[in-house]
Amino acid sequence: MDVDEFFNMFMDKLEFAIKGTKQEKMIQEHFGGQYANELICKGCPHFSESTEPYLAITLQVKNKKSIKDGLNDLIEGEMLDGDNSYYCEK
Repeated sequence: MDVDEFFNMFMDKLEFAIKGTKQEKMIQEHFGGQYANELICKGCPHFSESTEPYLAITLQVKNKKSIKDGLNDLIEGEMLDGDNSYYCEK
């Protein structure tokens, strides 16, 4: 089991243990965040955004000079094309 699996399993069990108590939202409030996914159409001004909650982020650090480089890669945009393309209905 790697660190990520252990952390997620531990937090799931902790959240289950405090479910229905006054501290029910404590884990998400203190350790969680919202990750925003944004799709911007290349051919028009249309964009869409969705958010999803997280307790941990997966950060690529291999071949990076610093954690900051890994964080920059995490938030950098990605061009969707070919088999990975997204069709804009607008």
